[in-house]
Amino acid sequence: MEVRKGLRTAAVVRHLQAEGVVRDQYIPLIYMKLVRYKDSVKAGVYEFSKPISAAEVLEKLIRGDVVLKSVTIREGIDRFAIGRIFAAEGFGREDEWSSLTADGESVRDIAPEAKSLEGYLFPDTYKFNPGTPPKTIVQAMTDNFRKHFGAEMNYITTGLTLHQTVTLASIVETEAKLPQERPLVASVYFNRINRRMLLGADPTVIYALKLAKRWDGNIHKADLQIDSPYNTYRFPGLPPGPIANAGMASLLAAAAPSKSQFLYFVARHDGSHAFSSTIDEHNRNVQKYQVEWYRKQAAAQR
Repeated sequence: MEVRKGLRTAAVVRHLQAEGVVRDQYIPLIYMKLVRYKDSVKAGVYEFSKPISAAEVLEKLIRGDVVLKSVTIREGIDRFAIGRIFAAEGFGREDEWSSLTADGESVRDIAPEAKSLEGYLFPDTYKFNPGTPPKTIVQAMTDNFRKHFGAEMNYITTGLTLHQTVTLASIVETEAKLPQERPLVASVYFNRINRRMLLGADPTVIYALKLAKRWDGNIHKADLQIDSPYNTYRFPGLPPGPIANAGMASLLAAAAPSKSQFLYFVARHDGSHAFSSTIDEHNRNVQKYQVEWYRKQAAAQR
């Protein structure tokens, strides 16, 4: 049952009677006037699954024991996906979310370069009263980012700004599957940045395609030439901002990458990667873990 904001107590009690929560409206009203005359009922969605007295019903409404809706946002998804998830749960519309998260104003005190809230919507399980405005939820998510990573901002060892670190973390999050590999993946990209090499990260191209509304679920060879500052196959260095919202492990990895000479890595098909320092070694790993692996898979299906 929903108690809407601004409703008078008498109207709430009539609604309780209509819903069958209390038998009549007079006893609850008398209780409120004589016993809890200094209090008021709180707006929200309530659940009454077992029989309780009228006094217990009112005490529940006064305390504000509302039913909270739980929404889980996993690591590595972008602001557009977050908007779709919350909208599907009844918290606003997708276009409202897109508009709210496109403005980075609420994090500019810590990240002046932020053009949007991408990267600052901290992945977590959130609980909100049904009907909570998206603006309130967005604020809670950025506050959660500050809560978790705020103290770590002073321990960034790379010389990168916070925004650059969050951007690097978003790439690490979308590339690394194993927690223990995240600092190594971060070191590969950090080493490439220092050598002014192209990062060549597929997830950045995917994000560029999403911004251009051209993403169809697959990367095509021609997509690697998309004219976007997010395309790390064309433009050296980090993209202008995060491409997803990283979890704490990737944020810490980006803040303090492993010390390595690695410049390349290739997936091994078990969630891990083979790392290398030279292009020749990388090419051998590609041959072993990609070309030969797919060849064996094809042969096994014949």
